[in-house]
Amino acid sequence: MSAGESPDRLGRYRILGELGRGAMGVVYRGEDESLGRAVAIKTVLMTFAAEDHEGYLARFRQEARAMGALNHPAIVSVYDYGDQGDMAYMAMELIDGRELRELLAESRLPLALAVDIAAQVAEGLAFAHERGVVHRDIKPSNIMVLDGGRVKIMDFGIARVRTSDVKTQTGVMLGSPKYMSPEQIMGQPADHRSDVFSLGVVLYEMLAGAAPFTGGDITQLMYQVCNARPAPPSRLNPAVPEVLDLIATRALEKDLEARYQDAAALAEDLRKHAADLPRESSPHPIAPLPAIDPVAATQALAATMASAAAGPSLGLLPWRRFDSDGALDRLANPRGSDRALLAPASQIGGWRHGLDGSRLVRAGLMAIAAAIAIGIYLY
Repeated sequence: MSAGESPDRLGRYRILGELGRGAMGVVYRGEDESLGRAVAIKTVLMTFAAEDHEGYLARFRQEARAMGALNHPAIVSVYDYGDQGDMAYMAMELIDGRELRELLAESRLPLALAVDIAAQVAEGLAFAHERGVVHRDIKPSNIMVLDGGRVKIMDFGIARVRTSDVKTQTGVMLGSPKYMSPEQIMGQPADHRSDVFSLGVVLYEMLAGAAPFTGGDITQLMYQVCNARPAPPSRLNPAVPEVLDLIATRALEKDLEARYQDAAALAEDLRKHAADLPRESSPHPIAPLPAIDPVAATQALAATMASAAAGPSLGLLPWRRFDSDGALDRLANPRGSDRALLAPASQIGGWRHGLDGSRLVRAGLMAIAAAIAIGIYLY
């Protein structure tokens, strides 16, 4: 079958249409007629040299067996696999949702949703890692978000069972450089902690609204991944709390031993702090302070200070802000009734070191008024 042709059937599955195309092959919508179940069928056209054909087919079967053993809510279920002519295929759960990549292209996600998505992915990865399967290509286009915020990890197409004897070809880079771990880029042995790093990149992008590593070309990008320390997500999104900065930073550690040692620990930290995050679809802007009459505010301040001179406590002030410059001017240069207010204080005796009593009292009152003004503004 040529690359441009679509089969009518694959094994017991009837082909209903095409869902998408990728670097690995074509994904079809199909039907398992024996069960009456709709499925997604991932295919790979096996047009390789004879010496490579069996090795690649063995790797494809390995992938299918590994995925078939992963029965977890956050991982796409694999029902069956086989090969037909030059085509290998895998029948999977048909997912009705949107790729995280599409959601990020539209807008920055609410913090609560971003953390929940990352936690679900981490939990799914932890389940896979416990069974010896490393995804090796975690990125937004391999994360499907369903209605209600449920998540499905897709395409373990370059997953590798750690105990497998089917080896990856030397020198072939498996994964997407923007989301790869430093050890993957440098060709070093990669384990489950590489998935943790890749998920850290996705988490950072969801929180900050931008990727942590960028470059003008792939060489610059790979250098950034291996050497650069990105700014905390809160630098780009001030709504991000410090604890999420710390979680993202730890997930993105270059040093394997400093990174989260397993995805379960990352999921636990995310879940622990998820309840403290706002659930709004977007952060509320800071509301402007209400406009007030500065003359009335100054009069209210004078009345409050007169009350304080008589002894009662100030209590909570009934306004949010006032014209502090005007109030300080009246305290420094009293006029009319202001002099009556300040006169008793100016006659306090016992001043030493040549200081004028009324000037010192006025300075003290000015400091008190300034403190009150700042307190009211911040309140």
